[in-house]
Amino acid sequence: MSATALAPARFNLRGLSVVSMAHGLSDFYSGIVPFTIFLVLSRDHVSPAFQGAFVFVWYLTSSIVQPFFGAFTDRHGRWWFLPASIALTVVAISCAGAAPTLPLLGLCIVVGGFGSALMHPEAGKYSAMLSGPKRASGISIFQIGGQVGYSIGPAIIALLYARYGTSGSLWLLLPGLLGVGGLFAVMRRVDRSAARDHASHARVAIAASADVDRIGVSLLVASTALRHFVSAAFVTFLPNLLIARGASIPQAGQVVTAFLLVSAIGLLAGGSLSDRFGAIRVSITALVTAVPLLFAFFVTPVGVAVPALMVASIMLAVQNAPGVAIVQSMLPKNLGMALGLMNGVAFGFGSAAVAGIGLVVAGAGPAVALESVSAVPLLAALAYVAVARRLPASRPT
Repeated sequence: MSATALAPARFNLRGLSVVSMAHGLSDFYSGIVPFTIFLVLSRDHVSPAFQGAFVFVWYLTSSIVQPFFGAFTDRHGRWWFLPASIALTVVAISCAGAAPTLPLLGLCIVVGGFGSALMHPEAGKYSAMLSGPKRASGISIFQIGGQVGYSIGPAIIALLYARYGTSGSLWLLLPGLLGVGGLFAVMRRVDRSAARDHASHARVAIAASADVDRIGVSLLVASTALRHFVSAAFVTFLPNLLIARGASIPQAGQVVTAFLLVSAIGLLAGGSLSDRFGAIRVSITALVTAVPLLFAFFVTPVGVAVPALMVASIMLAVQNAPGVAIVQSMLPKNLGMALGLMNGVAFGFGSAAVAGIGLVVAGAGPAVALESVSAVPLLAALAYVAVARRLPASRPT
């Protein structure tokens, strides 16, 4: 064996930064999809019932099918898969606003969704390969890029739609394709670095792996789905609650944007803390801590309530990177599929479950609805307790 192959795996910050920016570029376009669907249907005076159907198609094609794309790329992945998948999303979603008919809008959503479904496991695989012994930290850097891109997408597209109408999304073609061109220029080098950095670590991980713990993987996916369900419920219905309490629409939008953006702090903290103190311990602590902070939002004065909500958002995000790192350690031969399960299936089902909270909002109001989900992180923490008892000593805890 060559000396290069035997070199210890290292934390490749340069490569991880490229993957994080790629994730941010793709998720920027993902972030404009719900707003685009709403405006196109409003423009054509289509029933709001179709809005939910189109959003479901987006979650199905962009999230829920991710493990299937991950399984394929784990076996047949190429360096150009990542920029090519982002190109699909950029072109399709940029054209979605200008779609003249509902079938064409649906086609744009499906194509863009498949691009996103391919990008996430590919980028997650590279994040693991470039992270060396600090896998959770590497995953957190990858996730921060996506979170920032997703958070600013709605603000940018709202300005374009306000000025140019639904065809304003076409203005996003040029910057998106320029970003894709930059990725095509650098990804071959990143791919070589990932393969070199990961070689010896992969042999050790695969040699040490036992049969796949399907129950353990399922518990972690369910935990992440529950955690995301809570975050998505607050993002979706906070405007209802805040406006009902006298806030203006811009003020409500600012709170929701802040709720999304501060979660990047939790993503970064979750990675570094779990690499230092253990993924299981950090995840349980953060999930349990989020619960009193969420309830504090409903019972304290606004000067305390909003900061408590922001800290709760940070705590909810801490679990993301540790969870992915544990599942990837359980599936060392299927890093992309592991990311697809945690990022795609868990997020997809967690988001879909928010529809049920809408019924509670309609019947009892947003305060009751959001209070009812504030204890759910405890269930997510219990899943980690169960997983901790199933992990062998060689796995991250």
